[in-house]
Amino acid sequence: MHTRGMQKIWMGVYYTEHKMSILNILTKERYVAGIEISDSVVRIALFRSHKKGKAVHPDQDELILIEEPISANIIADGVVLDVELLSKTLREIWDRAKLGTDYAIVGIPDDKIYSKIFSFPKSVDGMRLTEAMRLAIGFQLPMKTEDIYLDWERTGGTSTTNEILLSTIPREVANGYVEALEKAGIKIIALESHLASIARAVKTTPGTTTLFSKKTPDGATIFALKDGILRFSRTLPLRFVSEDQISSEVEKVRTSLASEEAGDIVVQELTEATVRDEYAERAEITNPKSKWLVALGSTIRGKMPEGTDNLVSLLPIGTEEAYAYQRVTSFALLMRNLTISVSMFFIVAYVATYFFMYSLLQNTTKQIATLSDSVIPPEIIEREQQISDVNSGTETGVWFLSQTPKWSTVLEEITRITPDGIAISMFSAPIFSEKMFFTGTAINRVALNDYKKILQESPLLLDIELPLTNLEKKEKIPFTISFRLKDPSGLYYTNASE
Repeated sequence: MHTRGMQKIWMGVYYTEHKMSILNILTKERYVAGIEISDSVVRIALFRSHKKGKAVHPDQDELILIEEPISANIIADGVVLDVELLSKTLREIWDRAKLGTDYAIVGIPDDKIYSKIFSFPKSVDGMRLTEAMRLAIGFQLPMKTEDIYLDWERTGGTSTTNEILLSTIPREVANGYVEALEKAGIKIIALESHLASIARAVKTTPGTTTLFSKKTPDGATIFALKDGILRFSRTLPLRFVSEDQISSEVEKVRTSLASEEAGDIVVQELTEATVRDEYAERAEITNPKSKWLVALGSTIRGKMPEGTDNLVSLLPIGTEEAYAYQRVTSFALLMRNLTISVSMFFIVAYVATYFFMYSLLQNTTKQIATLSDSVIPPEIIEREQQISDVNSGTETGVWFLSQTPKWSTVLEEITRITPDGIAISMFSAPIFSEKMFFTGTAINRVALNDYKKILQESPLLLDIELPLTNLEKKEKIPFTISFRLKDPSGLYYTNASE
């Protein structure tokens, strides 16, 4: 059972244009990637059909796995610190991967995610169960509902009870991930915790509660799974629990769970866990297999047929609403682009027709004025017509040229002032009058800092920004620099001689 516990409003979306097939928009068939985002790494998993003639196992989908480190200053304690840098990093990874889809289920760190199982008598069901859950939220949550996004799902329960798994996340935390992913052009279908993704992919013994411990850069997380359901979780920050105390905390949790759960409690380090049997033999999943649990669990959820995903999602809207929303916005974007293209065609056609008719009228007037004075040979009239047509075409070309920016001026300036030790690999300028970017590699940190000073002294450039990334590297330092033009209007063609 999947019910939204509160009214949720979808935030404004930053649209990024991507190539897409209208058939993919109008049909329900799509591939959904699983993304793991953590403090230091992004991992992506995707099941998709084998390319024609390349299937090793025709009964299996192709599994794509990608792992890329990210800067340490982007995410801390599960919170996005730099939305723009995370967005740019995700877009670069996505472009290099060439996955063929923009849809994703996203797993994020569980530092700020609160989860709890609520039990109700078996007689409480249907709408009564929903109302009971809403009352429990109002009285038992340790935070204000207006400050969080929340969602719940119905678990298997027992012979005498119905159980509901509730998860919440602060709005500002979820919004940071949503904004970064949307700016990167990734269409989010669901947002969930690492633990929810792991529960879907990790191998456990049916009917047995397994207590896992997972070390993180800031401490550790202890969580219990039973039959793919998160039964318990606790985050232990290092500032409160030292590393040598973690094992004793795990034992305390095991003892407590043993008094509540029937049967033995199995204790296991997450690094020693493996994936479910149906995926364990796949060569794509390299060792240690435990590192792929989050991304794999997310993409497994993405394989669920549309209309059947009733699992917890920490987005402002439910999973099925997200599918519909992304489909509608994609179609609207496609129609917008088509409309702009058709409009531009008719504008150009109108301008060309106008100049042609104007030229024809001028030539006709001149011919009538001189017809009574002399008889002009047909060859001369034809030649004059040709010259007039050429002049008209030249004037039209000059007009269009005056609207065209001279990109070569910018590129020549950057090339001129780029010293030895700096290698530029990519230049990006979405709009001539807005911020531009270029990326490259510096031989060392001193050369990179000197290069920034050179750019700041350029008569054409201003607002030079060099984000501090890859601080651990001393040589061959990758960088991204953004800038604006001091006078964009001065770099347009103004006359034919230019």
